[in-house]
Amino acid sequence: MIDLTFITLKKQLHLLLFAPILYFCSCEKQTNTTSNQCVDLIQNTIIADFPMDPYGVNEIEVVEQDLHVNVTYGGGCENHEFKLVMEPVFCGTPPVNYYLYLSHDANNDVCNALILEHNLCFNISELLTQSFSDEVFLFFHHSDSLYDLN
Repeated sequence: MIDLTFITLKKQLHLLLFAPILYFCSCEKQTNTTSNQCVDLIQNTIIADFPMDPYGVNEIEVVEQDLHVNVTYGGGCENHEFKLVMEPVFCGTPPVNYYLYLSHDANNDVCNALILEHNLCFNISELLTQSFSDEVFLFFHHSDSLYDLN
């Protein structure tokens, strides 16, 4: 009888020790950093229609036809959604200034983990391949900074 209780307790102890490890290993973040997986830019929209939850920019660069953004944000319990959006351009004659905004929807995440490096990739090829591409200027607008992407 004692051996059966010991074995049951031993199984429960193993479960308690390995369950958190399995949980944390299964929560691996996926990033979309390869060219064919980059999310398309949402053009000609009103920025106010998109959520703008806080985030920080660690690094931002244009690589070929894609915009790569590495961000930091708080949370950890909900799926965070990022979209690259651009308002309509009022004057289409060269030179053209495009202002890009990153929409962040934290989905009411109230957890306190700090996600330090989350890689995002957006396809901006449509902006770069216009006939007057030498007179296109790209800017990334963040709540505390304006990044010149040229």
